[in-house]
Amino acid sequence: MDPIRTDATTTLGDYRRHPGCRLRVACAACGWAKEYNPERIIARLHELRAGGYPSRLTEVAGRVRKPCYRCRHPTWRADFVWPAGMDEREIKRLANLHRN
Repeated sequence: MDPIRTDATTTLGDYRRHPGCRLRVACAACGWAKEYNPERIIARLHELRAGGYPSRLTEVAGRVRKPCYRCRHPTWRADFVWPAGMDEREIKRLANLHRN
């Protein structure tokens, strides 16, 4: 998984700038991670009335209540990543598909 550069102001709605990206939630201590579809996370936050497109990635990571499955540390971080096997050509193809 190749990370996408983000900053503290990145929101969940910014996934549309990176077609095909995934939301990775990782343990801040050991690095154990799991990837999610950003659209499903946004839908779940709407369902819970706890956020949506304008939610920052730091807020999403803060909503994870369970401790890490590996080290039991309770702190998480979230960022966008490219899925394995996603190359530059595929990224451009998806961007053109969504743009048109």
